[in-house]
Amino acid sequence: MERLNKFLARAGIASRRKCDQLIAEGRVTVNGVVVTNPATRVSENDIVLVDNVPVCLEHRTVYVMLHKPPGYLTTLSDPYGRKTIAELIRDIPYRVFPVGRLDRDSEGLLLLTNDGFLTYVFTHPRFGVEKQYLVYVQGKVQEEDLVRLQKGFLRGGETYRIASGEVLDTFGNTSLVSVTLTEGKKHEVRILFDSLGLPVVRLIRVSMGPIVLDSELPPGKWRYLRKDEEERLLEYLARRSGK
Repeated sequence: MERLNKFLARAGIASRRKCDQLIAEGRVTVNGVVVTNPATRVSENDIVLVDNVPVCLEHRTVYVMLHKPPGYLTTLSDPYGRKTIAELIRDIPYRVFPVGRLDRDSEGLLLLTNDGFLTYVFTHPRFGVEKQYLVYVQGKVQEEDLVRLQKGFLRGGETYRIASGEVLDTFGNTSLVSVTLTEGKKHEVRILFDSLGLPVVRLIRVSMGPIVLDSELPPGKWRYLRKDEEERLLEYLARRSGK
């Protein structure tokens, strides 16, 4: 027996937080009864439906690396007909979901999985999972600028900051900067550099936790994580979550 929200997340329905929301909205039934308490205990013998669709535990947990190109929304559907990553992963024979997001104009590493617990740990700020980005910035970034970004600033009641940063190169009026974040606020990198009057012109995520974007994986293509990558990922997940 396990909690309903964990059961749904393990089945790849969504992250645990999203599963809590689905349950609270009355969209989940157990043995024909609407359940709104995420702590309800269920087993694999119970009949669990989400929006009247049966939930089946997948026999294989999968971890996918996608090299997201710019111009695609990090979602599996869009009511306005814009391009989404669903177009890039049609041939994945599993129901997988993106781990966090990349802005439409951003590119680089995007993990997808049917492991709801991994999604929970990698997207909840309390676990402090590191995400590294290469940032092309219009203007010359100085070391003191990065110190200011590490100290952070308040905007709309939220604190924005980088965990670390390094100026890698400067060419003309453009700077190439490496930054690491441990939270995932919407448009965070762009907001941080905009605060310095230095607009971002290109943003590439190169790593999430122990997983590094494969330099040989072309934009728009995906692959399963190798066995060694999967092992490192699960070890990292266990350390971060204390399990």
